[in-house]
This record gives sequence, structure tokens and C-alpha cells, in this order.
Amino acid sequence: MQFLTPDVIGRVANSFGLDRNRVQLAITCAVPALLAAFNETATQPGGAQKLADAAGQEARTLGNLASELAAGGQSALFEKGSRMLLSLVGGANQNALTEAITTFTGLSQGAIGSLLGLLAPIVMGAIAQHQGTRRGLDANAIANLFVSQKDNIAAALPSGFASLLGGTNLLNSLADGARTTTAASSEATREASATRLVATARQHSTGAASAWSNWRYWLLAIAVVAASVVIYFAATK
Repeated sequence: MQFLTPDVIGRVANSFGLDRNRVQLAITCAVPALLAAFNETATQPGGAQKLADAAGQEARTLGNLASELAAGGQSALFEKGSRMLLSLVGGANQNALTEAITTFTGLSQGAIGSLLGLLAPIVMGAIAQHQGTRRGLDANAIANLFVSQKDNIAAALPSGFASLLGGTNLLNSLADGARTTTAASSEATREASATRLVATARQHSTGAASAWSNWRYWLLAIAVVAASVVIYFAATK
């Protein structure tokens, strides 16, 4: 995310003709969602090697990112990223990612598809830079990287967003981390509902107490009048 500076996000939003805040929200969903998808790929036979090869091809992407965006190279980056996504995660998962982020952000599927294509090379470039300064871009290193980071990937998914991916296999490899995130989101929703119920009950209780206080006043007044009437008739007799 450190490479997706406010300046870069602004350029991306302008190039697609989109609201900057919506693009920012979409990116906070898309980056961990892409990492979740790549993590699933890493668990498949030959998947880690495919990721290592893709990361190697994007090793220079981050260094050239500002110039590519400034020169209007978004289309080339998007097309390359779309082909990469199709190869790494498959068409069904690519569509599932697009639909989930579309639902969460309110942006169109076309806009989200373009944004995912643009972000995929950036994410792979970040992986290449991370691994390049450590143990290299071999399949085992990539597989170990994703194993070590799966809980962080799950935690990075925005609250409520993970549930939109629940019908796919994109979160399978995140296992307990994704379930914990989804459960935490559900628990937060339940706590908010409980808080609202308590507040409503207190309002009704206060209203009932106020109503009873008013009724006590009128009952007292009626009792005084009744007593006066009884005393009056008793005196007249």
C-alpha cells in the first residue's frame, strides 16, 4: 500500500473518471482480496511457481509506476494485469472478485475490472521487491511468504467485505484468519444491534416512568376531588 500514495490514487481516479474516495475504498478491498486470491493459487499444484514467475516479470513495475501513470500507460498496465489475473486465479475467481468489490463500493463492474487489472502488477511487483531483498523469487520462498502472511491478509480485509467472498474458494486457504475476521464483523454487528435494543428499551422505560409519573399526579388529583365530594355530602347530612 505504501506505493499507492494519494498522488497515485488521484491519477488512477482521474484516468478512469472516478470519484477519488470511491477508488480509495476499492483499493483497500482489492489489495488484500488479490493477495487472498494469490494465496489460494499458492496452495495449488504448481501455483507457487506460477506466482514466482509472475512476480519476476513485475520486478521493475514499482520503479516505473509513476512514469507509466504520468505517460498515460494505464491501458497497457491494465491489459497486462488482466491477462496475469486470468492466468493466476482463473476467470471464475476474477469475476467473483469483481462482483464482490462492485457490491461493496457501488462502482461499476467495468471500473472494478479495470482497477483490478491495474493493481495486479503492482501487487506482484511489491511481492517481487519484498522477496528480492530476502531469499529470492523461487517457488518455495513465495509459498512460505503466503503461509506466513495469511493471518495478516485476512485481517486486512475490510469489515463486512469478507462475507461477500464467502461463496467462493478465495478465502479457503486463509482458513481461521478469514473466519475470525468474518466472525468479528458479525460480532460487531450483533453488539451494535444489542446496543440499539438497550437504548430503545431505556427510552421505553423512561417514557413509561414519565407516563406513570403523570398518571400518579392525575390519580392524586382525582382522589382529592373524590374525598372532597364525600366530605361535602357527609356534612350536608
